[in-house]
Amino acid sequence: MTTDTQSRQDEEAGRLAAARTQASDAYRSARERTSAAYGSVRERAATVTDSARERASTARQTTADGIDANPVVAVIGGLALGAVAAAVLPVTRRERLALGDVGRRVNDAAREAAKAAKDAGPGTIDELGLRDAAKQSLGDLASKAGEAARSSATAAAQAVKSQQ
Repeated sequence: MTTDTQSRQDEEAGRLAAARTQASDAYRSARERTSAAYGSVRERAATVTDSARERASTARQTTADGIDANPVVAVIGGLALGAVAAAVLPVTRRERLALGDVGRRVNDAAREAAKAAKDAGPGTIDELGLRDAAKQSLGDLASKAGEAARSSATAAAQAVKSQQ
């Protein structure tokens, strides 16, 4: 081999080694940045999760306090939610087979009871003077739940934005 050929081979080997080193450094750098970003996102997610848990606990306590203060309103609300759930959920084939006519009669009776409760509910609430208390309790609950949701959403959005 000539020295000119040997010289070119040495130059190419040097360039190849430099390219390998550069690629290895770029890989290592990208890996470190990715790991740091992952750690940061994980920390922020934990913070957001803790914040959401805290706000949910506060909302739960507020709800419990509202129920303790106005148990009649809570019962009426529970009955209303149950009636809505029963009206919305479809009857399954198994329920039809198992209950047959009994199921239809129970369903009809439940609908009549829900209608009667709906018709009598507002009057009873007015008679007991609970309308304003119920509105206030529900308003407070909705306000706190909305505040918790907004705070959690804001924290999550900030965590995502800071990673971009």
